[in-house]
Amino acid sequence: MKPIKYILFFLILSINVFASVNLKAPDSFIKGEPYYFDIEVSGSSIKFPKIEKIDNYIVESQGTSKSLQIINGDYNEKLTKRFKIVPSDDFTIPKFKFIIDDKEVYTEEKTVSLRTVNKTNSTNFDLTLIPSKDELYVGEDLVVKLIFKYKRDLQITNLGFEKPHFENFWYKRIENKNDRYEQNGYIVQELDFLLFPQKNGELTVGPLRVDAQMMQSNSSTPFGFFSSVPKVEKIYSNKLSFNVKKLPENTSLIGDFNISASVNKIDIKQGESVSLKLEISGVGNFDDIEDIKLDIPNATVYDNKPDVKTKYSDLGYEGTYTKVFSIIPESSITIPNIKLKYFDKKNKKIVEKSTQEFNIKVEKAEKKQKVILEKPKETKELTKEKVVIKENISTEEKIKYFIFGIIATLLILGLYKLVTLQGKEKVSKETPLNKLIKSSKDKNELIKVLIPYLKIDSTLDRLIFECESEKEFKILKKEILTRIKEIKL
Repeated sequence: MKPIKYILFFLILSINVFASVNLKAPDSFIKGEPYYFDIEVSGSSIKFPKIEKIDNYIVESQGTSKSLQIINGDYNEKLTKRFKIVPSDDFTIPKFKFIIDDKEVYTEEKTVSLRTVNKTNSTNFDLTLIPSKDELYVGEDLVVKLIFKYKRDLQITNLGFEKPHFENFWYKRIENKNDRYEQNGYIVQELDFLLFPQKNGELTVGPLRVDAQMMQSNSSTPFGFFSSVPKVEKIYSNKLSFNVKKLPENTSLIGDFNISASVNKIDIKQGESVSLKLEISGVGNFDDIEDIKLDIPNATVYDNKPDVKTKYSDLGYEGTYTKVFSIIPESSITIPNIKLKYFDKKNKKIVEKSTQEFNIKVEKAEKKQKVILEKPKETKELTKEKVVIKENISTEEKIKYFIFGIIATLLILGLYKLVTLQGKEKVSKETPLNKLIKSSKDKNELIKVLIPYLKIDSTLDRLIFECESEKEFKILKKEILTRIKEIKL
């Protein structure tokens, strides 16, 4: 019995040796930086659990490595999986259940805490954030300048700067022409970011980080240059704090704006369209302007997407908002004024501006008189008596007349076929719609022709709307003819 006990003991021991799971995870993390952890599993048969979330943070798989171990002639597989999350507060990695060699094995539970970092103090490097202001309103523009400098004589092989994550801010990069230069023995790199706070309260930015990879030689050996190994040094910036104030109620814009509108005509005929052009210009948070719509009774309104152009200048975040509406009234209408409300920070008050109203007079089309086609009066049929003329015709003449009749018939059929083919070709090339488009002398005439064909094809609709733009008339007409041919109108 003793040998059997020893065999069972060694089997249990081998299972415990071969079947193992190990969690390798740091004790802390830095806010804004990804957190990585590894799970090592060994066994002859391994079933991994699905790891998708930890404390509501999405878990991303970063890859798997495999290796094969041979212990006392037994084969054993070793799997190592790496995972990544981007936490913002303390979290706990729970126990995970693995099925290894038909047995349940669990990882250990681990609590990971948030670690704060201070600005790096070094004679070789410096990373500094400089804000243009520290008190502002929601939606107000703010410039943060990032200045990174390092000593010119450092053997830097790579600089890693992860794209910053400005939490609770909408931001974009401002391109600078001279953002790299030398100063007092340092290489200086500057980056400017335009930020817009999205909520009120005490908001923070940073610290940001740059990873500098350098070659560091081993001076303890005579072959220091060849034995140099790369070293990565992490450089952290200072932290920024902002006091963000709430905008007045029912207001989402802040700055100084102007709004205007214009129409191409005020007197039209029924069935014609009016083009309304809306323009907003000034300084402020143009990206927060909501899409403006028109609802006019007794009229059909078509609009395109607004064209928003912005740039940053000494005045601030400048921009223009342009939108064109195509309005087809059923009768005389009034295009109402369009209002724009914003907060004027300089004068600490809400300003409301609006466009003018436009009274559009529509001339009703004359009613077409019904044309009644009368049937022609019945007439008595005239009967003609058949006149039979008897003539003496020779057999030779009969043959000649027969051959001539065949030739004449063939010629007539050939001519008929030719005329029919030419007519079909002409019809295929020139439809009535094609003729009307080609005969249009300007964009207004072209719109009149095309309005009945709206909502048939989205590409054709876009080309019709472009009649209100500044696109060259000949090019536009050619594109419309091509599209009509494609959709076989």
